[in-house]
Amino acid sequence: MKTKTDETLTREYLAAVERETSTLPAAVRQELLADLAEHIAVALAERPGSVHEILREMGDPRAIAATAFQELGAAPATPSRSPGRRRSPAWLPLVLLVAGDVLPYLGGIALTWIAFAATVAAVVIVCRARYWTVAQKWTGLTLTVIVPAVVHVAWYFSPVPHHDSAVEPLVRWTLVALVFLLTLAGAGSLWRNRRPA
Repeated sequence: MKTKTDETLTREYLAAVERETSTLPAAVRQELLADLAEHIAVALAERPGSVHEILREMGDPRAIAATAFQELGAAPATPSRSPGRRRSPAWLPLVLLVAGDVLPYLGGIALTWIAFAATVAAVVIVCRARYWTVAQKWTGLTLTVIVPAVVHVAWYFSPVPHHDSAVEPLVRWTLVALVFLLTLAGAGSLWRNRRPA
């Protein structure tokens, strides 16, 4: 399993602090991020390879943000969600994406419509979720939705004789397997790259 580098962990940590302090004045936020980055760099120079420990000692990005708001005398931004409304878990859109890929092959127009609804719901959840960066969302959705859709359209408009009993099943099931593998790769990519929201 590929482990994250010190640079990647530091960048993700600082990005989390930046998100949590997004309503601070830009100059204050940039100064805070610069101070944190400098502190991490100095600590890593003294203790190379212990970035996990250093980040743990620094504290949760939300706690750092709360302290910054307190020192500034400002109130932190509150989420614009209604009380009691919960975020969708990170696994939900991934299950919906895989279901949206598998259900049409089980037969029936009803399952095709359910698959379409599952895919649309998954895309909306992924786009709104804070588990992934924009680039990670694009990568995951490209593999799970866009490329499979292009493959399906290419299949329906291809010059391959769809009713040729010798060619059609082999080509069709090869494409089905390819689309399924792409969907699994995209869902796996999103799952591996998720972060606490």
